[in-house]
Formats: sequence, structure tokens, C-alpha cells
Amino acid sequence: MTDRITDRLEIVNADCYTLLDAWPSDAALVTDPPYGIGFKHSGRCNDRCIQSAETKARRKRTHARMIANDDRPFDPAAFFRFRWVLLWGADHFRDRLPQGGTLLAWDKSVGKGPASSFADCEFAWTNKPGVKRNICRFLWMGLACVKAGEDGGRRYHPNQKPQGLCDWCIKTLALPEETLVIDPFMGSGSLGVACHRAGLRYLGVEIDPEHYATAKARLQRETAQGLLCMPNDEDKRARHRQ
Repeated sequence: MTDRITDRLEIVNADCYTLLDAWPSDAALVTDPPYGIGFKHSGRCNDRCIQSAETKARRKRTHARMIANDDRPFDPAAFFRFRWVLLWGADHFRDRLPQGGTLLAWDKSVGKGPASSFADCEFAWTNKPGVKRNICRFLWMGLACVKAGEDGGRRYHPNQKPQGLCDWCIKTLALPEETLVIDPFMGSGSLGVACHRAGLRYLGVEIDPEHYATAKARLQRETAQGLLCMPNDEDKRARHRQ
């Protein structure tokens, strides 16, 4: 299944490994893959963010099951042929990454998060040379999560990255305007939202049909809001002349 959200955003419900050979190597491969750690969420969710019993039941069902392909070690080798690469979870497969590159750090406790069974920091690896801003401090631990501006604090995916972090990744890579950003493990579409806001082309792929449906609805909502809230160039010029 393929859906074109806008002329610059396209998403596909498929196994990304069946599509890899068709993707152009001059694209940017940016993604948060399954790390191969067999993580399984408890299924608990915040009732304040749930609007209906049906949505609540679906959220618990999708969050509680294991992420697709997370039951096997992740091999990043298939993604190295792209011009720009940024892979989250680098600390889980560091021995399978090539020499060089830069590690990006997400400080999720910012020195004040509560004790947690999860790490205070997560790492991404990028092959883009000259990256200077390699630390993002964004509080995202337990009840201390900073969710202002995060779509009402909703959690769409059990392993969701904050929208602010995805926006930071795109800004840090500083990609040329017409770059195609490929996200083979799209999840709930957070990187697609970031690409839309940055004006970049985006191709997202998700194997799980329920997560795909979530991403599709989210991106449709995001792009519709953009159309409603962003004046066109002629409107801008008219106001400037007044």
C-alpha cells in the first residue's frame, strides 16, 4: 500500500528490505530502526491522552506487542550506500558500523530526570562530516517528559522519539533543499512531520499496518494544518505592500 500525502511526502506500508534496491543512493537515510533488543512495552498508556475507549484499546494492543524485527540483531550494512546516513540506536550495533562518522547524543534526563530502567542517553551515528551540534538535551523520562508542543503530549508509538528530537536531527544534518529523506522504519511518522516542517521530500516505510495507519492520519493532519495556517506567497507579498 502506498499513500501520497502531498507532492513531497509519500508513505508505504511494506517491508523496507523489499524496496531498498529501488531507492536512489543520493538520498538521506534517516531512521530509528529496531535495535534487536526484544523490547516489549507494558501496554500502559496515559488516559488523559486517550479520546475514546476504542482508541485506548488499540493503543494498549499496539504498544504491548513487540516491534517488528526487534527479535533479531540489526545489521546496518544495507543502508551505508546512501549519501547521508543517520541511524538511532548506534550503541546497540556500534561494532557493525564503519570506522569514522560522528555520534550524536540525546540527553533525555538533562541531569534532573527521575531514576529509570532506561538509559539517560541515546546515541545516533551519522556519516555526515562536519557535524558540530552533536548533543540534543530534551527531557523525556517518565513523568518528567517535556511534551509541550508535542501534539498534546500524545504517545503514538511505544518507542516514539520526541518530535523536537526529530526536528533537531533534520536541522543538524542541514540537508540541501531538494534532498529526499528516506525513513525505512517510519513508526508513527515523527520524522515525516519534521521533514514537512523543513520543506524536505520524505519517503516513509512501515511494516506494521496499525502503526502505518497512525502515521498516515498524523501526517494528513499535520499537512492539513500547514495548508490552513500558512499563507501563500502572494498573501505575504500583499501584506508587505500594505
